[in-house]
Amino acid sequence: MKKETAIVGQRIPRPDTPAKTMGMAEYAADIKLPGLLVGRILRSPYPHANIKSIDTSKAKQLPGVAAVITFADVPQTLFNRSSMAEAFPPPILAGEVQDEYVLSDKARFVGDWIAAAAATDIYTAEKALDLIDVEYEVLPAVFDPVAAMQPGAPVIHAGKERNIAATMEYPFNCGDVEKGFKEADYIVEGFFSTSSQKMCQLEPDAAVACWYPGGRVTVWSPNENPHLAKRVFAKVLNIPDGLVRWITPAVGGGFGGRLSFGVEFICAALAKATGKPVRVECTREEDFIGHDSRTAEYQTMKMGVKKDGVITAIEHRIISDSGAYYSHSGSTTGVNLIHTLGLLRCANIYGIAQIVYTNTPVGGGFRGYGNPEGAFAIQQLIDEAAEKIGMDPLEFRLKNAREAGEPSCWAPIALESCNLEQCIRLGAERIGWREKRGLKKKGQVRRGLGMSIMTHASGAGGFLLEHSNAIIKLNEDGSANLIVSPCEMGQGILGALSQIAAEALGLRYEDIHVVTGDTDVTLFDIGSHASRSVYVIGNAVVEAARDVKRQVLERAAKKLAVSVNELDIQAARVFVKADAEKWVSVSEIAREAIYNFTLTGAHISAIGSFQSDNWCPNFQAAFAEVEVNMETGEVKVIKFVVAHDIGRAINPLNVEGQIEGGVVQGIGFALYEDFVVDKNTGNTITDSFANYKIPSILDIPEIEVILVEEPVPSGPFGAKGVGESGLVNIAPAIANAIYDAVGVRICSLPMTPEKILMALNA
Repeated sequence: MKKETAIVGQRIPRPDTPAKTMGMAEYAADIKLPGLLVGRILRSPYPHANIKSIDTSKAKQLPGVAAVITFADVPQTLFNRSSMAEAFPPPILAGEVQDEYVLSDKARFVGDWIAAAAATDIYTAEKALDLIDVEYEVLPAVFDPVAAMQPGAPVIHAGKERNIAATMEYPFNCGDVEKGFKEADYIVEGFFSTSSQKMCQLEPDAAVACWYPGGRVTVWSPNENPHLAKRVFAKVLNIPDGLVRWITPAVGGGFGGRLSFGVEFICAALAKATGKPVRVECTREEDFIGHDSRTAEYQTMKMGVKKDGVITAIEHRIISDSGAYYSHSGSTTGVNLIHTLGLLRCANIYGIAQIVYTNTPVGGGFRGYGNPEGAFAIQQLIDEAAEKIGMDPLEFRLKNAREAGEPSCWAPIALESCNLEQCIRLGAERIGWREKRGLKKKGQVRRGLGMSIMTHASGAGGFLLEHSNAIIKLNEDGSANLIVSPCEMGQGILGALSQIAAEALGLRYEDIHVVTGDTDVTLFDIGSHASRSVYVIGNAVVEAARDVKRQVLERAAKKLAVSVNELDIQAARVFVKADAEKWVSVSEIAREAIYNFTLTGAHISAIGSFQSDNWCPNFQAAFAEVEVNMETGEVKVIKFVVAHDIGRAINPLNVEGQIEGGVVQGIGFALYEDFVVDKNTGNTITDSFANYKIPSILDIPEIEVILVEEPVPSGPFGAKGVGESGLVNIAPAIANAIYDAVGVRICSLPMTPEKILMALNA
């Protein structure tokens, strides 16, 4: 039973909504500084080429051009464009692949960054790029990871044999899979491929950099890990951390794209060369080509089962296409293994993955971070296994899903709570599973039901550098400044943290003023990812609030001549619990603490820190109802029911919005979105919204969200994560529904009408 609260659990609009809807929010491209120059980047026209020479003399002589830089003018320090690299412990960080320079030493994909220019306006900067003369030695290219691994394939990075950037095993391999397969009554297996989904955030990549006297540089960037980004930035520039100030302005969406560096280093290099601030803003086409997308993964999976539904063995092999550089491709693949193989109960498990370079745009970390890719494979195999033994796939999942007290997806940590069974049963009831599933189908348009289950971490305590810090200080009027460092990308985290602070302090929601986005002001945090922000930062906020509340109560106790234990705070009033008419306002306590002419003066404030040692996974069951046209292959999603084990919803309105958005994005992943690279030229074909299809309002089905609330003891007011989970289940649920409707399995994404017709004809 959840504890009654005044602010937590309320459906409150997000605090950033007015500024964004009124056009007052300031994004990186809106930053204006005295003398601001405009930077542009010259990109390779070839997928693979050595740079024999670069002549920038004509460009430098163009009036209005302040600087032109190449590989020779930037730090010769290799780095990984993932700003999360510093969050991994030393043994793992040491193995992370550092393979990029600020400007490239050779071209490795069409769009690779070769040179840059800064000028007084964008037109002059563009003309300067045209005047740069680059002599290329065009090399053979490879666009497919399997082909890239073959002997004799073009070598993309020196020293990487067969273009294999890294090989990793599932960290919790156990038992003997061969023995497990021999014990099985049935074996199901398949090959599954998932596509390079593009983030499609509304704001293209942009940044501003400015160097100040004394050698300090300030960067304005939408990167969602400002403190980690600051550290990597300082390493690459070879300056002390304290000389870097990172400011995160308003962010126009992320979905994982803000986990990577974009144009920030080039901004800083141009600003250094010119002595003036520089802004670099990408076009939509440049954002599509030059920045990360979801890492494409090719998966072979095999599962053995007994007639009674017990899983005897699971083998999972992955080849991931990192594109031209490593970025997040390794860590997303690892997350795939961890969440996919950590979902079900099985004594014999083996997982292994290879990360492979190709001459294509870079694979990175997209919402779900590998989990949706793995779910697309294992959730279809689950249905196949259930069909083999004549068991309802719902019952098969209930039989094999892990429960509280068993190992979580991060096996050394036991599940603190798990309400997956409740999610499955509630979702099945709402979609009409028993009534509609498996009915005999006829006619041109046929309906089907499918389901999927998942688990996803609330942060990565016990593995990542998983700690957060928060500052709360009371103002003279009794309001509070909450100083925290998540990245607000539209997910509503600042509102949720404000609710947590207000609840823990006993203030009103409107009394909380959030200060964020500046590494000079906020304390260390590893940013917004891994669905961690409410769980980890929220706990830090609670710790700070408890300390502030203690200070207020101690001062109020002296004023009211009672003991501290007799007092509480509610609606910004400190009152005697036995006599609510006896009270003093928080504003009076805060004001008297500051404007105090005795020796007890102080500004009431506190720092809260939280070190997570728990993944505290959330769980979800999703159910899809679809229509499939037998003549055209067209799939129409009719309804989605999603039941989510949230622990406690800090703001149900926000949680429902996260899940609904995940469903829509997942429908795009399942049916429409395909980042296509020409396998002959290396050119990106889908380089804008004109030719990259995402769901429109006409594609959105009825969505019903069920929040299963059972507060988890370790979460702030019982909360667990939700941000990424909404997307994970969608593609596999649709795939299973297609099979129920027309009897064919589609094992590659997106599941287009052409693929469905081909399968039907086969």
